[in-house]
Amino acid sequence: MSQHSIPHSQPAEGYAGNITPREAVERVSKGAVLVDVRTVEEWRSVGVPDLTDAGTVPLFLEWNRSDGSRNVSFLNQLNGLKGRELLFLCRSGVRSVAAAQSAAAAGHTAFNVLHGFEADGGWRSSGLATAVHSETAVHAETAVHPETAAGQETSDSEANPGTAGRGSDQPTDSHGHAGE
Repeated sequence: MSQHSIPHSQPAEGYAGNITPREAVERVSKGAVLVDVRTVEEWRSVGVPDLTDAGTVPLFLEWNRSDGSRNVSFLNQLNGLKGRELLFLCRSGVRSVAAAQSAAAAGHTAFNVLHGFEADGGWRSSGLATAVHSETAVHAETAVHPETAAGQETSDSEANPGTAGRGSDQPTDSHGHAGE
């Protein structure tokens, strides 16, 4: 599907491989989970991937919190997704590599989406659908059953306590505590 041909699932150090944004859409339509690891502020200000045509929504799970702290609950928040391919996306493809490596070390099948959401060759520049981050988006606390949480009306501050008003992409736990 991609005009720029790169091999599917290029091997990578410590995770299953790198895929293009278009390959990510294909995989999501076959059951993979797109995990957007940017911050709440990035989701709100820049937008998010729109997977409506694939019949699903991304999972929003900060790798780093806005204050720069790590999300100590990151791996715990992925536990309910064992056995499903996880496709990690960040702004430019750096945080998503770290997230993919961490998830793979914990036993997940994890891929990095090349060039992230904003970099040249990434999601937006590939012409893929984007949307405004909604208050009903699937967040980390619903990661165990993301397909049932799409209609859940939870504000970002409720879904990610302690993250409102922060601007970093460092992860924290569900109580807003830094760590890991």
